[in-house]
Amino acid sequence: MPGRPADPPTPAPGSRTTGPDAPAGDGPAGGAPAEPVGRLARTIAGKAGPLYLSMLATMVGGMVTAGVLGNVGTADLAAHALVVAVLNPVLMVVQGALRGSMPFVAEHETDPGALVEVVRHSALLAVLLGFLGGALVASVPLWAGPLGVAEPTLTALGAYPLLIGAWVVLAAVKSSMTVLLIGLGRGRSVLALSLVSTGLSVVLTPALILGVGPAPELGLTGAAVALLVDGALTVPLSVYVVRRRTVLRRVPVWRGAPRWSGVWAIARVGLPTGSTLLVKFGTLSVLAMAMARTTTADAATHQLLVVIASFAFLPAVAAGQTSVPFTARAAGRGDRTGVRRSVAAGYLVSLPVVVVSTAAVWVASAPVVGLLTADPQVRSGVAALLPVLFVVTVCDAAQSQPGMGLMGLRNTLPSLYSFGVCYGLLALAAVPLAELGGLTLLWAGYAVATLGLVVGQGVAFWRLSARV
Repeated sequence: MPGRPADPPTPAPGSRTTGPDAPAGDGPAGGAPAEPVGRLARTIAGKAGPLYLSMLATMVGGMVTAGVLGNVGTADLAAHALVVAVLNPVLMVVQGALRGSMPFVAEHETDPGALVEVVRHSALLAVLLGFLGGALVASVPLWAGPLGVAEPTLTALGAYPLLIGAWVVLAAVKSSMTVLLIGLGRGRSVLALSLVSTGLSVVLTPALILGVGPAPELGLTGAAVALLVDGALTVPLSVYVVRRRTVLRRVPVWRGAPRWSGVWAIARVGLPTGSTLLVKFGTLSVLAMAMARTTTADAATHQLLVVIASFAFLPAVAAGQTSVPFTARAAGRGDRTGVRRSVAAGYLVSLPVVVVSTAAVWVASAPVVGLLTADPQVRSGVAALLPVLFVVTVCDAAQSQPGMGLMGLRNTLPSLYSFGVCYGLLALAAVPLAELGGLTLLWAGYAVATLGLVVGQGVAFWRLSARV
C-alpha cells in the first residue's frame, strides 16, 4: 500500500544497523561533521535531569507504601512480601522488554505515520506482557499453599494478588507510554507524570490502608486499591500527554491494527534487556541469602550497602536511557562516530555524578550512614566497605552506558550473555565467598563481577558499532 510505513526492522545479523553488509561510515550522511561530544553531553544532561528526578519521585512513592504497610499486621506484611516476590521480577521483565521500542521511536520521531505504528506495536506488547505478568501474580494463592506457606499468610492474601495482577496490566501500558516519551526526549513530561503518580500514592495509600478521614480502613487490600486508582487515573493521562506533546497530536493513534512482525521486532530488542534486570536482581537476592546465613549484623550491613548503591546508580540509568535515542538516530543514518560519541557523552554525564556522590558518602560516612542505622556494628561495617562500594558503583555505571548503546543498535543479546556469565558466576560463588571471607570477600566478588561487565559490555558495543 503506498505510504504505508515499514515494520520496525528486526535486529539480526545482516540488518542495516549491525550487519556485515551495512553501510559503514565515520560521520553523518552528507559529510556533515558529527556533533561535538561536549555539546551532546550537555543535551543529554538537560534531558536526563528530569528523568532522574522522576525516578526519585517513584522511589519516594514506594517508600511511602512500605512505611505505611509497616503499621499493618504481621500476617498482612508476610502476604505482601509473598506477592512482591513474584511482582518485582514480573515488572522487571515487562518494563525492560518495553524499552525495546525506544530505538524505533527515536528513528521515527518526526514521522507521525511511522511513529504511530511503533506506538501500536508497543501498546499491544504491553497489554500482552501485562496480562501474562498479571496472571502470574494473581496465581499466588494457587501455589502458595502447596509450597507450605503458613495458613495465616494465605488468609491475609484475600483479594490482594488478584488486584495487584490487574494493576500490572495498567502499569505495563503506562510504561509503554513512558518509554515513548523518553525516546522522544520528553523527560519533563515523564517527570510531571511521576509527580502526579507519587502525589496520588502519598494521599491514597495511607488513607485506604489505615482508614484516614472518610476513607475505609482496608488494610493490605487498600494498598492494591490505591495502586489501581493511581493506574486508572495516570494511564489515560499518559496517553493524553503522548497525544498532545508529540507529533501524534493530529494522528488517529488507535485506528488500524498492529502487525505481529512489528511487535516481535520490539520484543527481540527488549526481552533480553528485561532478562538482564532479572539476572542482576536475582543474583542480588542470592547475595542477600548468602549473608543471611552468617550474622544478623552482616546481613543488615549488606542490605544498607545495596540501598546506597541503588541510589548512586540512578544517574547512570537516567543518562543511559536518555542517550539511547541519540545512538539509534546515529545508527540509522550510518554514523559510526555519532554512535560512539553518544555513548561517550553519556559517560560524561553519568560518571562524574556517580563518582562524586559515592565519594561524598565515603568522605562523610559517619553522618550519612548514621541517618540509615543506629546500630554501631552495622555503621562500622558499612563504613569499612565504602571503598569496595565505590568500585562496585562506578563499575556498574560504566557498564550501563555501552549496554544502552547496544539497545540503540537494536542488539541486546550480548548484554544478556555478559550478565549471565558475570552474575551467574557470582551467584554460584556467593555462599562459598560468604563462608570464607564474610561480607568483605562477598563484595570483593561483586566488584569483580561488575568489572567483568564493563569489559563484556564495552567490547560488545565496540565490535557492533564498528559495523555501522
